[in-house]
Parts: sequence; structure tokens; C-alpha cells
Amino acid sequence: MEEQNIMASEAEDVYEPRPRWQVWGARIALVLFLALIAMYYMNIARGGL
Repeated sequence: MEEQNIMASEAEDVYEPRPRWQVWGARIALVLFLALIAMYYMNIARGGL
């Protein structure tokens, strides 16, 4: 009985990689976020508004 439970729990924990669109979406969002941060710091360095 315990062997069946262990095998069933192992079958449920199968790794599935994220879809490509989700990976590329995260990469693009990261680049945009870093660009906004860079623009923010450039604005501060120039004296604000």
C-alpha cells in the first residue's frame, strides 16, 4: 500500500519547463524594467525635472 502511494506522489512531481512565450515575456519585461531604471537615474543625475 505504501509503495503505491510513493509511486503516485513521484508521478505527480514531474518537471515541466515553462512555455517559450512566458520565458521571452519575462526577458522582455526585465529589459524594459532595467531601461526604465536607467532613465530614472539619468533624470536624477541631470537635476530632476
